[in-house]
Amino acid sequence: MLETNPSIERWRIVVVALATIAALPLFLFENPNSTASLTGVAGADTRAVATSNPSLSETDSYQAKSQDYNEKTYMLLDRSEDWHTARSLLMTANRLRGVAVKYEEEAIDRARLISEEEFTEREKLLKVIFEEEERRRLFAEEDQRRMTVLNTPGPTTTITANKPDPKGPEKYQWEALKYCESTLNYQAISPTGNYRGAYQFSVETWNWIAGLYHEHLVGVDPAAAKPQDQDRMAESLYLLRGRGQWPVCGRYLP
Repeated sequence: MLETNPSIERWRIVVVALATIAALPLFLFENPNSTASLTGVAGADTRAVATSNPSLSETDSYQAKSQDYNEKTYMLLDRSEDWHTARSLLMTANRLRGVAVKYEEEAIDRARLISEEEFTEREKLLKVIFEEEERRRLFAEEDQRRMTVLNTPGPTTTITANKPDPKGPEKYQWEALKYCESTLNYQAISPTGNYRGAYQFSVETWNWIAGLYHEHLVGVDPAAAKPQDQDRMAESLYLLRGRGQWPVCGRYLP
């Protein structure tokens, strides 16, 4: 029997120990039943497998819920878009309504102004027509009076003096008076020379009225005075004494 060398035995023990330590991890990984196994495949819970592999019914349920969620989302988006569209249309309609009201008011104001202008022009035209017709009527009346005077002997009936009308005579009434007195001739002189101008002023009456209201006309020949001065003198005489200063032709004044 060979004698064992103690040093060799010690090295053999060391080698076996190192080999065992080196093989220990492989043993642990390859033995799934080991409590120290890192994978734990054999000892794993079957519920984990079931969880990691869902059934077909659960997948369908998830897809159905996802589809329902998408449909509701799209429906809400459509409703939101419709709401914004309706709100935009309402705002536009309100703006258009405001513009329409504004232009309607402007159109009404413009129509009112036009109607008022037309009414005013119509009133002016009617007044001119009336005055012209009245002037012609008074002239015809004066012509008829003259014919009557020429064919009737005796003095002409005079008009009693009266208070002047506060509004004064109209233009056509003054023209009728001038037509009666002088046939509208501002340089007219009566046959006796005592009455002069369109209104047949006597020199005494002319200077009297001029001294009261128009001093620059004192001493001026009535027949030589300007037409506007004769008109002002006649108006002043009427306001002071009424139509009575024209005994015959004063009938055409109010």
